[in-house]
Amino acid sequence: MQKQIVYYVDGRGLNPVWRFIESLPAQERDKCLEYIAYLEETGENVRRPAGDYLGGKLYELRPKQNRLIYFFMLRNHVVLVHAFRKKTSEIPEREMAIARSRRDDFIRRFEDGLVYLGGLQK
Repeated sequence: MQKQIVYYVDGRGLNPVWRFIESLPAQERDKCLEYIAYLEETGENVRRPAGDYLGGKLYELRPKQNRLIYFFMLRNHVVLVHAFRKKTSEIPEREMAIARSRRDDFIRRFEDGLVYLGGLQK
């Protein structure tokens, strides 16, 4: 079943994942968008090397050295919460903390009726 991709938008209206993708050189940007389209088509069936489970209900897409972190919400939605360029073999705790914080923020604001699954605020 196809998933709907949702980009995390913070309380100020900023979309950090999209901003990261837009900042990339064209070839890397295109690769990220290919991986997102693949995620949209395959959902929970994304496996290594394209993606992996990180723990805490967070997953990663792995387009080259870039990482896109996401979680599944409700039945048909994938929320992209963080993106960064990976420079070491392990994902830095700082990057995981950002992803967890954004995941929790999105869920809290969704439950409070302040955000839609389209990522837009009321």
